[in-house]
Amino acid sequence: MTDVLLSTLRARPRLAELAAYPFNFDVARADHGEEVVLASGAPLEPIAGDDTGGTYFLCDGGAVLYASSEGEAGLIGDSVTEALELLIGLPGWWDVLVPDADAGEAAVIPYGPDPEAARAELRTGLGLPERTPEELLARLHGALLRTDPEYTLLTVEEGMAYELLDELPRPTLRERLLAAGGTGAAGVPAELPPEEDEFAWIATATAAGLAAEARVRLIRLLDDTGPDAVRLGRIATALEAAGDPAQAARAQRLFLSLQDTALDRGSAGRTLARLERLAGDPEAARRALDGAVAALDPRPAVDRTDGQEELDLGLPQPAADTSTRNWRRLGIGRMVAEEYFELALAEAESGHPEAARTALREARELLAVRGGPHDALGELAQRATWAVQRLR
Repeated sequence: MTDVLLSTLRARPRLAELAAYPFNFDVARADHGEEVVLASGAPLEPIAGDDTGGTYFLCDGGAVLYASSEGEAGLIGDSVTEALELLIGLPGWWDVLVPDADAGEAAVIPYGPDPEAARAELRTGLGLPERTPEELLARLHGALLRTDPEYTLLTVEEGMAYELLDELPRPTLRERLLAAGGTGAAGVPAELPPEEDEFAWIATATAAGLAAEARVRLIRLLDDTGPDAVRLGRIATALEAAGDPAQAARAQRLFLSLQDTALDRGSAGRTLARLERLAGDPEAARRALDGAVAALDPRPAVDRTDGQEELDLGLPQPAADTSTRNWRRLGIGRMVAEEYFELALAEAESGHPEAARTALREARELLAVRGGPHDALGELAQRATWAVQRLR
């Protein structure tokens, strides 16, 4: 991505020096420190930094997103021009990120021995007009309110969303849907869900064409959810429905960690494997599926072969979990076999012959143990077999 003003700053050291100090837009600091992406998947390029460790990013279409070193982010302009006009004309913009803020003198005057001369020289060098602080403040607030969902910033490592940079009020999904009305473009159904059921409103928003907003809302809900298995399960289901299997897998991993019984862990692991596969990570899917099988298999009794004697404290010993002893012959066995077939297909499409053959073998062994008819998996089994054979 290119921009005329950026090219000018990079080509003219004096202007770059002024932009860096006193206006805190340093093109030599374009390194954010951690890998980030937009939730929308659109391109993102770091173009400058400030003296607090924050970074300015150029987004697809030319908009500028600012991300702080404290995990906050917000859109500050629809172009590099707007962003620089803001930083030059309202250098204390950090102090006006709240409702009813006043673009007072403290936010307008930059640091430095001769700030007005620096402001005039940089504006002239970049060909920027002079705008009133009130105009810049209104434009900044308008940009910040458009951060979600198009410019929501996520960490690559964990998939968590940066918090919003500002404290400005925003309409809820419910308010957006009600404003659209029953005959509006959003297509809100006549019987609206209860106000207190946020997941019902999220589902309605997804179905009504606001899937991107619903998805970002779910990501933020996931970030704020503690060890609540029921809530995590609902978030995982809703994220998959919103078309984000990677975030759904993140929720499912947390859900899985809270399961107590072998059957619940096995079932949750199988679901996690499916989500990891849909997210394009067959290796993670394989780990999840193998973990599901390990959870479903009853734990054998401890065999003391190391020559050490167990210390008998007179406490009751936990019994082996045998509630899933025959799981391979039950519905969960068929579902795990199905996922192994799907995994074999995914590995074959990814060009991993050994992993594909292993998954196919696991699936066939599960079906062999089940016995009886399994026509429901016949077509899938055949497709997986053909895909693996073609790898030869």
